[in-house]
Amino acid sequence: MLLGGGALLTWATYSDVANLNLGSGGEGIGSSSKFDIAIVDADGIVQQADSDEGVEWPISNAESFVPGRTISTAVPVFNNSKTFSGELSLTVEPVGEGAVGDAPNITKFILFSAVDGTSGDVIFGDPENPREGLPIADASAVVGTLAARGGNSLAQGDTYVAGAEGAERSVEVIMHYADTAETANYNGGQTALRVRFDAQSR
Repeated sequence: MLLGGGALLTWATYSDVANLNLGSGGEGIGSSSKFDIAIVDADGIVQQADSDEGVEWPISNAESFVPGRTISTAVPVFNNSKTFSGELSLTVEPVGEGAVGDAPNITKFILFSAVDGTSGDVIFGDPENPREGLPIADASAVVGTLAARGGNSLAQGDTYVAGAEGAERSVEVIMHYADTAETANYNGGQTALRVRFDAQSR
């Protein structure tokens, strides 16, 4: 007769683990670089210009803008994002109704054209013949792609330093004051305008 039970056999096992933190340099997944565009003022200083108030942009000979004359301004705009490219659009729009104090509002007499000063491509209107420009309601178009800056973003007030090729464009906006019989009633007229740049990351 057998007394007692059979012996219980156990096996030793080994275990290990490998943890993989996705991303590199402590950044995780995604980019800490925000999508951002900015402009460069006449002194070479970065202006974010992203408040509703915008920033003042002086135009040469603006005080001599009378019927039959044309004025223009070139605006350097750049992609301030290290890793994101973007599609840039441009719109000229009135500030409010375009009125300046009690001065006659001449906004409806102004014709607009725009050209990419970097590539020479026409954005809208007719830069070679500003008299054939567009009314303000139609002064809007896609400018093109801005490449990623490739380097660290610049802050408001920094001295501008160029980034990668294709990250900056100079956009010239051309305004022609139509000379019509009606403008005789708008002596001393003025207009309040702004240029709006929009960009979408790509």
